[in-house]
Amino acid sequence: MSEVDRNLASLDLGNSTCRMGFYDRGDIREEVSETTESFIDNPEKLINKLSTLPRSIAYCSVSPSAENALIKWNKRCQTELFNLNIHSCGDFPITYPETSEIGQDRIANSYAVHKTCQLPAIVIDVGTATTFDVVSEKDGYEGGVIAPGPQGFLDFLHQNTALLPKVSILTQPPSSPIGKKTSEAMLIGTHLGFAPMVMGILSRSVETIRQREQKVPS
Repeated sequence: MSEVDRNLASLDLGNSTCRMGFYDRGDIREEVSETTESFIDNPEKLINKLSTLPRSIAYCSVSPSAENALIKWNKRCQTELFNLNIHSCGDFPITYPETSEIGQDRIANSYAVHKTCQLPAIVIDVGTATTFDVVSEKDGYEGGVIAPGPQGFLDFLHQNTALLPKVSILTQPPSSPIGKKTSEAMLIGTHLGFAPMVMGILSRSVETIRQREQKVPS
């Protein structure tokens, strides 16, 4: 393994969470994380959690504020930065018409699948948003679906009502499908409703891809 490999850190700047770890022979090791809000205030809080300061950082970002904080930090530390985006993804094909609208996280997911998995494939990423991306051998990134993440459902209820509380998706839901208090009812609604939403989108997407594949002449 080269010296560069030992010091290459991967960084995902998300809407809610920033995650970072060292890339080592195809695996991520020593993973650390911070809230995006915390990273924007002080990137070093996350980076200093690593045992070694990385010489190079490969990153993707869906948070302009977090990316600006990273670039500002880097002016002091002079770490080599590589940003994976639609312009830096090499020979990865993109047939999505509005390329400027593709999130860097979706490019990262789809690029990895295109290089390592049997195609066509559908990539599902559950975060602040839940994204479904279609990747094929010839057309590469084709497009997909964006839906709320599970926390988004809870946040919507809290932010758009007068009395519903703020609830974290990390809270353990009750075993019964009948909530005995408001926060339980919200958690049950999210947990029971999220999986069918994902399966509905996935089933329709798979059906569309299968129909398309059957029409392709052998």
